[in-house]
Amino acid sequence: MDWLTATRSFIALAEHESFTLAAEHEGVSASAMSKRIDWIEKQLGISLFTRTTRLVKLTTAGHSFLPKANAVLIQFDAMINHSDEATKVPSGTLKIAATLAVGSHILLPHIQTFLAKYSQVTIQLNVLNPGALPDLRNDLVITRQFEQFDSAAHKGTRLLDYQMHLFASPDYIEHHAEVQSIDDLAQHKMLLSNYYQKKGHIELSCGSRFLFNNYNFVSDNLDSILEAAIQGMGLIFISPSYIQKQLHEGTLVPLLPKLRSATKQLWAYYPKSTFVPLNTRLFIDHLKQQLTHSVSF
Repeated sequence: MDWLTATRSFIALAEHESFTLAAEHEGVSASAMSKRIDWIEKQLGISLFTRTTRLVKLTTAGHSFLPKANAVLIQFDAMINHSDEATKVPSGTLKIAATLAVGSHILLPHIQTFLAKYSQVTIQLNVLNPGALPDLRNDLVITRQFEQFDSAAHKGTRLLDYQMHLFASPDYIEHHAEVQSIDDLAQHKMLLSNYYQKKGHIELSCGSRFLFNNYNFVSDNLDSILEAAIQGMGLIFISPSYIQKQLHEGTLVPLLPKLRSATKQLWAYYPKSTFVPLNTRLFIDHLKQQLTHSVSF
């Protein structure tokens, strides 16, 4: 028995919670899987699982060991992949997580150009709930910077800075009270994401806060929020990069141009290892280059 084999079996059993299913995943018998788990538990001197007739669950010690085991395998796989990068053609699946807004309005055009360049790579774009922290189930998480996020299992890199501006439809402006100052906004309804509805405010570039006390529509579906804004249901705080099409068509126009949010950052988070996997590194480099030339925040 070796540590890598036993560790992979431990992770498979933690995921499937069944010796039979974990054994099928690893291509061995249930008996062999049981022996691997017994071996690693004896080596560590702890019980990693509680076993019943129906379920297999991680113990407290097992939960503590799982992120360490994941980190070891990620680093080992990255080391193997890194050793032949010079001649290796990028291939395989790259799992990326992002919110619906970031995925559809920011990432998708650059995913298209990336896949055109690296045709043997497959990208799996997973939905990240707004406000959710990065996790190791994805190779890459594209989201806003979390200042309080401190994980020994992750690394991160800044992609770009951006600010949110205020917009409305021409029809809304025509049929509602004029907006000449921030004080006038008290008379107007806002269109919000769930994140900002729960947060209750947005930090402004001047250092103050604008409170979201008056709103009539809340959704995490950016397309729905944009359609609501175009139909004249209310005002929206958003980065111009998300609404380039609407700005070009004139269906949304800026209000109070000097009113902007505090500067925010879009980051890429990925599992920490000595060697960053080739596909992850190539996509980050591609994204940074493309965003620098094509996105105006």
